[in-house]
Amino acid sequence: MEHAHELRNALRDNFIGLYPIGSLAVGDFDLTSDVDFVVITERWLTDSDVRHIQSAHAKSTARTSRWVKHLEYSFFALSELSKKSSPYGPGGRRIEQTDRQLWYFGNGSSTIERSDHDNTLVTRWTLRYASRPVLGPEPPSFAPDVTADELRKEIRNSMVGWEQLVRGDPLTFRNRFHQVFLVLNNCRALQDLHEGRITSKLDGVRWAKLHIDHRWHELIDYCWRERQDTAIHVSQPADPDAFRQTLDFMSSSARLAEQFRLPTE
Repeated sequence: MEHAHELRNALRDNFIGLYPIGSLAVGDFDLTSDVDFVVITERWLTDSDVRHIQSAHAKSTARTSRWVKHLEYSFFALSELSKKSSPYGPGGRRIEQTDRQLWYFGNGSSTIERSDHDNTLVTRWTLRYASRPVLGPEPPSFAPDVTADELRKEIRNSMVGWEQLVRGDPLTFRNRFHQVFLVLNNCRALQDLHEGRITSKLDGVRWAKLHIDHRWHELIDYCWRERQDTAIHVSQPADPDAFRQTLDFMSSSARLAEQFRLPTE
């Protein structure tokens, strides 16, 4: 990845490595996926680092490749990575702390900003157990160990939190892309909750159709078919009936998550 070398040159001695996360790491990357990764740094970024990164990002995204238009990534200082921080507390409570925010480029964004989007245990687990370096040392040499039960707690809390978020602001999510994402992501989250690891969307679909109520199977199949359309986008309105069912599915899966008990509980 040319962009990895651009970022290494921009950060110089503050650069440790660049590592894929999300679908690139767990094996279900397709033509509708974002290009998700994290950059690990020795220290928190300085103002100078941020300026150089912004310049490197602009240079890379000016290229004609399809994929540079879908880059989504954060910069993780080792000291923050080691904290095993999570954005969700018990009952889905969102933890809003500015000191958790990382420097971040959203999907397709041209401008760096602050966000806690990747500051999760899911990211840390994926980095350590599923990711391979594009540049840099192997992740187990520096990434914290995230236990299966630590991961399960975050997944359980996040499923309740996402239900509250979508129920509280449905208009933001009432589009074709998010309608599909919410269903497939919750299928995967239920599997991950039970197995204590991060799986792919396709794995989640297969697991859900074996383990949850049959009344959701038609919705799950519909969402998987929709996912195969590379033109799917947030600008397209969701099918009203599918979106209504999606809200119900989120509530049902959130209740399943709340009822799940860890081996130690």
